[in-house]
Amino acid sequence: MIDKAVFLLREVRVSREEAVHALARYFHGAAFEDRLRCVHEAWDIVHGPAPIAHAAPSALANAGSFAAAHERHGFTD
Repeated sequence: MIDKAVFLLREVRVSREEAVHALARYFHGAAFEDRLRCVHEAWDIVHGPAPIAHAAPSALANAGSFAAAHERHGFTD
């Protein structure tokens, strides 16, 4: 079923939603969740997995910036 989903996404260029519905026509007994999982896996095969978003380090991670922020806001130790 994943091979058919890859074909639909890569060669036929259907949307993910259309691919899920198309798989229902090819695999009559397949549950919606199974078809959806296969399309997600096929999407990763065709386009690669989604990049992991990394948080940018805070400016306060720098000790000098942290001290300057303390002074700017009137905090004292």
